[in-house]
Amino acid sequence: MKSLMYRARRALVISALMAGPLVGPAGGAQAETPSPGPSNPKMLTIERIYADPPLTGTAPTGIRWLPDSKGVSFMIEESSVDDTVNVFIIASVPSGKRRTVCRIDDIPVPDDLQKKDDDVFSIGGYEWNADASKIAFTFQGDIFTLDSESGEVTRHTTTKDDEVNVEFSPDGKWISFNRDNDMWMIDAATGDEIQLTTTGSDSLLNGILDWVYMEELFTRGDVRAHWWSPDASAIAYLQIDESPVKEFPLVNFIPAYNKMKMQHYPKAGSPNPIVRVGVYDVERRESRWMDIDTEDDSYIARLYWLGDSKHLAIEKTNRDQNDLKVLFADAATGELREVIHETRPSWINITYMRHYYESKNRFIWNSERDGFSHLYLYDNDGSMKQQLTSGEWMVTSLDAVDERRGHVYFTGMKTSILERHIYRVDEKGRQIRQLSKGAGTHRATFSPDTRYYIDRFSDIDTPRRITVHKSEGSKAFTIDDGRHDELAAYSLPTPEFFRFTSKGGLEFQCSMIKPPNFDGSKKYPVLVYTYGGPHVQVVRNRWGGTRYLWHAYMATRGYIIFSMDNRGSFGRGTEWEDPIHKRMGHVELDDQIAGVAYLKSLAYVDPSRIGIWGWSYGGYMTCMAMFKSPGVYRCGASVSPVSDWRFYDTVYTERYMKHPDANKDGYDASSPIKFVDGLQAPFLLMHGIADNNVHVANSIVLARELIRAGKDFEFMLYPRKFHGITGQNSRVHLYRRLTRFFDENLGTAGPHEEASGKVSAGGPQAR
Repeated sequence: MKSLMYRARRALVISALMAGPLVGPAGGAQAETPSPGPSNPKMLTIERIYADPPLTGTAPTGIRWLPDSKGVSFMIEESSVDDTVNVFIIASVPSGKRRTVCRIDDIPVPDDLQKKDDDVFSIGGYEWNADASKIAFTFQGDIFTLDSESGEVTRHTTTKDDEVNVEFSPDGKWISFNRDNDMWMIDAATGDEIQLTTTGSDSLLNGILDWVYMEELFTRGDVRAHWWSPDASAIAYLQIDESPVKEFPLVNFIPAYNKMKMQHYPKAGSPNPIVRVGVYDVERRESRWMDIDTEDDSYIARLYWLGDSKHLAIEKTNRDQNDLKVLFADAATGELREVIHETRPSWINITYMRHYYESKNRFIWNSERDGFSHLYLYDNDGSMKQQLTSGEWMVTSLDAVDERRGHVYFTGMKTSILERHIYRVDEKGRQIRQLSKGAGTHRATFSPDTRYYIDRFSDIDTPRRITVHKSEGSKAFTIDDGRHDELAAYSLPTPEFFRFTSKGGLEFQCSMIKPPNFDGSKKYPVLVYTYGGPHVQVVRNRWGGTRYLWHAYMATRGYIIFSMDNRGSFGRGTEWEDPIHKRMGHVELDDQIAGVAYLKSLAYVDPSRIGIWGWSYGGYMTCMAMFKSPGVYRCGASVSPVSDWRFYDTVYTERYMKHPDANKDGYDASSPIKFVDGLQAPFLLMHGIADNNVHVANSIVLARELIRAGKDFEFMLYPRKFHGITGQNSRVHLYRRLTRFFDENLGTAGPHEEASGKVSAGGPQAR
């Protein structure tokens, strides 16, 4: 636990920001010194940050509401003197009383599924049936169910092909799933299988998403593209034809004879998949196609059932993604009716903030038509009844609708741009009430009857707190208090939030981490961390995960860590986002350089020792900063960057940049490979070879251009690693290398332990 003084200091920093405009840590004035933590704090190391178990402890997983709203299920690790076991738990609502369903580790693994060094059963994503008597899940590619009373596990498939996207029908009679790019279902009572589609292949996907639709449009983290009707009579699904999409090779260089996997990946300007919408009738055992497809070079962006189980709401957007239509489809005939049509000059941000009523002919719609994300109530004939929220702040999620009481629950930034809170508003758009308590970030998951919600909370020094609340906000019980003795043993520096105004009159949200025992009369090197791209907000009052822990580690080595949210980032409406339209990396870089000018105005910053780093879009921003602004940054490290937007996917790239044929100059002006001649300082480039998102070809082409330009740089590749370069050994290696790079280029490098590769506790000290 942090000291009360430490907590008070954090509250002071945040409340000062919320009270009104605040100039950042003043130049020449000594900034506040962090209060001491534990009397004998442990020293943070890179090895410990990325080791198991996590410094923040093991969080509960698989948290789900029971369908009857009478309980919450989840899995936890229970430790004893002799052992640690995984346990499946149901906690009753509202008492919180826990019942152990089973010890997962005690479930025997079938002989044919045992793998070397992997003989422990596990339950991944699971789904409840209608009466909460069973859960369905997959283990090593086969389908299993678990009885919630007895804990007995039943195996349902024994195939060589993997089953994925397992889900019970709303009435509990069927288990639907995908196998080999087709849709199937199992009779939950008899175990009989029925194949719903038969045309699935490597290039034709039935009820399952391809890469670009999963990554950029249906962004909830799974690849399911089929949805049961509320009455379980039908399944709506997407059929995705990838035959027009060019393939990209992903190579595994480890075997003596390299192995190659081909990925359908539409790069900017190239053909997209063709998508159409089908409805499978469970009784008739046949599909009917809706009168909509994407042969006109458009996208199917969302699909929902209406409450009557007879109609679908289909959202269709053009390829530029600035023209969005909501079409109601008759599931029996396929006929369409246009309900909403929105356009914008730049692009439309498509969200999941939709609710189609079961009891009334109305729906809730999210739009940025007034410049900020807000909620609107519509009749099914397309007429707007009421704007539910308004103001210069953003609604970030629609959480639940209590149709009987007329209550709409949502998460938003009304209280502070740094925070997320849970609110309730009535259907007249009156009486917005904040339900969540505690400055920080809250995320709600409501029970099916909307009488309770799970609140997942964190702030800058609280990794998590998971609690269950009544719908009016009062706490019922705690699932996980987030306390972890080991984390509390470290004296971690607290990020400070503040704002500064540039010479051009723009105000920016910023954060800063200062070294322990900070002395305002000394000068410190600064490490700037950036992302800078759309839909991301770096400066937030939430737990920063292992990236924050590494930044805290760097602060103990004598660095100031600085971040800011430039134009184009999330949270301040369309006027803040739109300047990146058709030319990415331009205003973002201007703003980041304004941040450097601000840093140089501070008496305790060494203006000659400012470095920059970032990952993904942040890696791209680092490239642009190092190549286009020589002399601003002493050094830069770029991880997994896009080096030319022609190399990235159609949906994301063209949303902001439009088609390359219509914006050649914009693509050229936004691509780092065009500016390599400007590199004049140390530069580190890192990438995962198996990255199927930002392909490693981005960095290979960039390396070629740097070599052609006669530029020195460092290049680190991570074999068999994807975009996130995960895994304990890889993460430790990557962050050791980053640490050495900045130590060597931002001042006096600390001595290195060459034998082990460990970075010592040295580093650049304040001068």
